[in-house]
Amino acid sequence: MRLFVEYWSTLLHLIGLLLLAGGHLWLAVCSVKAEQSAFDYGQRFLFELLPTISTLFGVGVLLLFASGMAKLLLWYEPGFIFLPLPYGWILLTKLMLYMAIIVNGIWIERRHMMRLVKLGLPEVGDRISTELATTWAALQRLARLNFVLIMVVMAFGETLRFAKM
Repeated sequence: MRLFVEYWSTLLHLIGLLLLAGGHLWLAVCSVKAEQSAFDYGQRFLFELLPTISTLFGVGVLLLFASGMAKLLLWYEPGFIFLPLPYGWILLTKLMLYMAIIVNGIWIERRHMMRLVKLGLPEVGDRISTELATTWAALQRLARLNFVLIMVVMAFGETLRFAKM
């Protein structure tokens, strides 16, 4: 049973990483390509896919959290008890960064995504309004911040492997 739980938690952790970190990477690449396109079809495509992408990010966060908790319960590692040791500090920092990622994601979802949906897409050939362009730039900025935080959390996750308990 222990091997089964470890296998599934590792699999869910990898799927969560693909959805969250890989999704942020693809969003960054696609947004740069959309801005460089001669027509506004790339931005239109991204605007239409943003709610789906946001949902996939949320699923990735939930999978990472659930698989991480399963591994902690499986390995019986009470990280907060060992706060004087580097392992406890790394785990605490990783959890605080997870909370920052979630708060930033909620901020993106509630403020910028709702404003983009409210403003709607302009007709083909029409210029994008200033408010829409500003909201899109703010969303990209916060998504890039989330991507950096995710990469730092992944680095801390790799560091936990080598930290002595």
